[in-house]
Amino acid sequence: MKKILTIILDGFGYREEEKGNAILAAHMKTFTELWNKYPHALLEASEEAVGLSKGQAGNSEVGHMTIGAGRLLKQSEMLVNDFLKEPDMENANVIKLLENKDKDIHIMGLCSDGNIHAGVDDFLSMYKFLIDNGFTKIHFHLITDGRDTGVHDAMKYINMIKDIIIEYGVGDVVSICGRYYAMDRDENWDRTKAYYDLVVGGKGLSSINIEKSINSSYEKGITDEFIKPIICSKNTIKNGDIIMWMNYRADRAKQILSSIVNWSTFDGFSTENMKDTLVFSFLPVDKKIKTYNLIEPVVVKNSLGLYLSELDFTQARIAESEKFPHVTYFFDGGVDGKIKGCDKFHIPSPSVATYDLKPEMSCVEVTKRVILSMNNDYDFILVNFANPDMVGHTGNMDAATKACMAVDMCLNKIMEKAEDNFYKVVILADHGNADIMINDDGSICTTHTTSVIPFILCDEKVKLQKTGSLVNVAPTILDYMDIAIPKEMEGTESLIVE
Repeated sequence: MKKILTIILDGFGYREEEKGNAILAAHMKTFTELWNKYPHALLEASEEAVGLSKGQAGNSEVGHMTIGAGRLLKQSEMLVNDFLKEPDMENANVIKLLENKDKDIHIMGLCSDGNIHAGVDDFLSMYKFLIDNGFTKIHFHLITDGRDTGVHDAMKYINMIKDIIIEYGVGDVVSICGRYYAMDRDENWDRTKAYYDLVVGGKGLSSINIEKSINSSYEKGITDEFIKPIICSKNTIKNGDIIMWMNYRADRAKQILSSIVNWSTFDGFSTENMKDTLVFSFLPVDKKIKTYNLIEPVVVKNSLGLYLSELDFTQARIAESEKFPHVTYFFDGGVDGKIKGCDKFHIPSPSVATYDLKPEMSCVEVTKRVILSMNNDYDFILVNFANPDMVGHTGNMDAATKACMAVDMCLNKIMEKAEDNFYKVVILADHGNADIMINDDGSICTTHTTSVIPFILCDEKVKLQKTGSLVNVAPTILDYMDIAIPKEMEGTESLIVE
């Protein structure tokens, strides 16, 4: 039986153009040697190939879920789009929402066209839906992006909200805040508290001219991601109100929603009584956070990890904090909790304001755990290196280059030990990012890319197709392990050419 080590290089797109390409700038000796020595392919990781809309770049959630599922899934973005085009008026939670039309309702979320966590068009569609169904007290709390969009794009999206408010004559923009504060996922409670104090307590820079306040931030070198809390109206969230949470990704929603929903037991900071406040979301956030979901999530049966578990294969999952949910929850198709025979190793990410300050992040510690796991003879090991993605998001070309260099050093150490421990290694990415750090106009690029991604199977005896997509990965691994694929993956080809 073959033992498999699968390495996911997060945000590691394949692109031959050198300009603004931190991956090529890093001159990754180990990766290049592996690419040249072993069979490889280029895989689609964006757009329709992974269940997203045309032109939409892939992301870590979609990437890991598709890699694990081994089939094409309708992703959250598309589920939300479908709902807003034709809401399910028989859904019990939709009915519950409409029963509360006399209450203040707060539309909250990431307001941009990045469509990784949310989309501005969804804000507009939800607003129209609420207007059409008799809501008259509608308040917007807009989180600025600058990470999955340009770094100075906030007013474009804010103006779209302001324009529709003027058109319909209902509602107001209550607050503005950067995602750095509003969407923290690493228990930096001071950041979450700053956002909570804004949307509940009304604490922030008081502004009657949003554009002037945003431009003032730009003049101080503060880009959209880091916009400090701005309060624009007195209509903050109070007990008994309704919240319509617009983000469809759960990972960066948990902290702020837990502080509101679980106010009585929450211990991150002091919170107000919110026992009569109802929180609606498109999709589930967390088992411990009670929200009323407007859409039934896709159920992924027999993902690669769960299938191997049922076959009594032992597994190790390894990642630092920023990508730990991806090698566990997302890779397993949205299944949380303990899995038979699977040990999960969470390596803390470094405590820094932004990862360009420490581009190596925790890759050395991750590597040590991978080597230890190989020594412990797991049947299947999955590891994620977060560096190309997380440092790529800073827009710092030099730091992203150093991040890729650090990962290459780790690859070298891992490959040495993999051979000693008789592991076969699969290397791939989940989406692009560090491959484009500079836009065509010379501005910095912080977003994901639609580039194809590399796939390497480190066995010279194997022949691979030259192209494919992330849906082909799980069937390929099972094929290589000489394991029959589950019926849910039937119809998805292995990349191995017989």
